[in-house]
Amino acid sequence: MRFWLVPLFLPALAACAEGSSGALDQTQASPQCSPSDLVCAVGGIDAPIATGASLPIDVNVTSQGSAAPPLTYVSADSSVLTVRGVHVDGIAPGVASLLVMTGGMVIDFFHVWVRTPDAVHLHHRSDEGVEVGDLPGRVQLLVGDELRLSAELYAGPQRLLGEAESTWTSDAEVAQILEEGARHRRRLVGRAPGLTTVEVEALGLSTTLDVEVLP
Repeated sequence: MRFWLVPLFLPALAACAEGSSGALDQTQASPQCSPSDLVCAVGGIDAPIATGASLPIDVNVTSQGSAAPPLTYVSADSSVLTVRGVHVDGIAPGVASLLVMTGGMVIDFFHVWVRTPDAVHLHHRSDEGVEVGDLPGRVQLLVGDELRLSAELYAGPQRLLGEAESTWTSDAEVAQILEEGARHRRRLVGRAPGLTTVEVEALGLSTTLDVEVLP
């Protein structure tokens, strides 16, 4: 397949620049974020995507113009990463270009790395979905309290991007686990006094969180 690189000048889709700039400075990309999560929005694609994970992205055109073009995304190496709509899927370790196209022409591209994770950690999120930080190995809740969590992938000390299918288990009579609309997020609700261990598995990696629910 042949792609044409063209120096088009296209409209701004956002009021301010956010995320990672493309190699041709025509677009900027970032993970899809909660509207209130400004740190996520300006962070861009600033880390590798985990193999086996999927990263939903937002791409904004930054040059000035009069009309917003429809954009499509194409992987230059499908052995490293693939694209499904706005989702970039990590396939195997390596680096590949993510092409931003309109009308069959490449208007920009990003170098995207993929890395294999070796650990999964639980992070705390606010009610609005904003990431608060990682969690200790043990937490306390009152009956009726809620704790929003996400399973984040790491390679050594490096946080990786992307969402992976995850399995969560606990003693539901003590602390119930509810879906949160994303494959890697859950809401933990204290149901009755007692102790339970939340076990989380993603991509063959696992972690636990000890939970004590108080009266």
